[in-house]
Amino acid sequence: MEALLLDELSRRMDAGFENAATKAEFAATREEMRRGFKNADRNFGKIEHEFGRMTDRLDKLFYIQLFFLVSLAAALVTDKA
Repeated sequence: MEALLLDELSRRMDAGFENAATKAEFAATREEMRRGFKNADRNFGKIEHEFGRMTDRLDKLFYIQLFFLVSLAAALVTDKA
């Protein structure tokens, strides 16, 4: 009885090892993951650049509004009603 159980266990373990990935498959998977992370880093760099452009435009808009308010204040102060 115990011999049959050990034999069954041995067969199941052998079948599991046959399905297990080899070192070459692990290396290929690892390299594919590295490529994916490099692509993600490149995409985040592009997104960061676009956010930089957007913040530059918002800064310009802020400066235009500030100039308008300062000129409006100067006009109101110098107005001779």
